[in-house]
Amino acid sequence: MPVTVEGKMELFKRVLFEHVEEDWSERKKKLEEAMEQRLNEKKKEYEMQIKAVMDDAKTRAEAKRKNILAAVQVDKDQEIMKKKEELFKDLGESLKAWTRDFVKSDGYKEFLNKNLNQALDLMDGQNLVLILTRRDIDELGGFIKDKIAQRADKRNIELSENNDDIIGGFILEDREKGIIADFSIKALIDEAKVFMGKLLYERLDEVLKA
Repeated sequence: MPVTVEGKMELFKRVLFEHVEEDWSERKKKLEEAMEQRLNEKKKEYEMQIKAVMDDAKTRAEAKRKNILAAVQVDKDQEIMKKKEELFKDLGESLKAWTRDFVKSDGYKEFLNKNLNQALDLMDGQNLVLILTRRDIDELGGFIKDKIAQRADKRNIELSENNDDIIGGFILEDREKGIIADFSIKALIDEAKVFMGKLLYERLDEVLKA
């Protein structure tokens, strides 16, 4: 039975969106330049077609002109959708790379400690399993055990290695009660995709539909 954690993503969303904001400025500039060049090329191409069409009879030319302008709009809409898909995929890869650097930073220890306290506050079992990456067990195992020992609620918490690539963070399990609190970075990224997608598309619309 998964634990519902209200606001568990707030800390992660903050550092995640700080990264997105830092990355956005450069992407926006490049995107504006690329789209301006692309649209200028399309405009010249269709202007030449319109000019050729206008040499025909006026009635036929008007009909063709409308068809061409409709084709321009279709091309633009398709270009926008394609660019959105490309950048969302690119952002996903960028975030994965960033999180792998984040787990090696000083801020990661504080992130881990705060989320661990929040998860332990939610679990009332006395025998828990804390699932971590091999790297975190090796490099932060002592730090994690110290933080657990400092808590007033003395509980038996076993550290276990995760067999999947959770990137960082942890999964806390009460196997006796079948309760799981997933605070892994992989899960947080998956849960944040809706927020990231909304933010990205809003920013893209500022440029692409201007």
